[in-house]
Amino acid sequence: MRIGMAQMDISWENIEDNKKKVEEFFQKAVENQVDCIVFPEMTLTGFSMNVEETGEKAEKQVHFFEEMSRKYKMLTVFGYTEPVPEERLKEHPDWNHYYNRLGIAENGELKLNYAKIHPFSYGFEGDYYQGGRKLKSVEWKDTTLGAFICYDLRFPEIFQISSEKSEIIFVIANWPRSRIDQWDTLLKARAIENQVYMVGVNRTGDGDGLHYNGHSAIYSPEGDVITTIREEECLLIGDIDPGVIKEMRKTFPMKNDRREELYIKMWKNSML
Repeated sequence: MRIGMAQMDISWENIEDNKKKVEEFFQKAVENQVDCIVFPEMTLTGFSMNVEETGEKAEKQVHFFEEMSRKYKMLTVFGYTEPVPEERLKEHPDWNHYYNRLGIAENGELKLNYAKIHPFSYGFEGDYYQGGRKLKSVEWKDTTLGAFICYDLRFPEIFQISSEKSEIIFVIANWPRSRIDQWDTLLKARAIENQVYMVGVNRTGDGDGLHYNGHSAIYSPEGDVITTIREEECLLIGDIDPGVIKEMRKTFPMKNDRREELYIKMWKNSML
């Protein structure tokens, strides 16, 4: 399967222009026979604390990407923000009122909506967005897809759980240049330790005083980078063979050697 990574320069002030840019990426993806296209975190706005504006537009954001997936007949991975439902806020009045989400759409239908588990407290995201509580996966072309967002990449436990089923894991991000070496290293590590393809898609451009320089990439389960590292806005393309994952997990069944019960016991003991 062919994956297209839309390494976008996102401008908060020009959401309509961002939509036009998104469609241009779809057109390039069609020209290159892409099966799945992946966009960065908060695709139409970039990393933003303007939650009232971005959140209220959530339904329109999702509908836009659903329509793009239908129009271009392509699995679409994208980022958006969404208000926490009123019934959930009644149950948890101390929660923040918005989620930072990743969506996967196919044929005009939202197939997966994952809420970022770890808001980036260093960047004050945790003051505005509520952390999710569920892992999500979806089946596509006889392959299981997992999904995470940006800062989640620093927490290996959730990747171990996801990779019990997932063979390809997407991470969409707004990851700044100042820590880009860590992005590269963590993507590679997660691929190796989980025996998965890691598809990491980051933005370019400037926002809120930070510079973003891409480095979107696909890493194989051996830790090899499949795509060329680029820093400018572009569509990166990588070919993935999920059969490699299935075969590796048969011949080198590393997960069979994990001692989950012992890890849980150690964790509990460390809290005493």
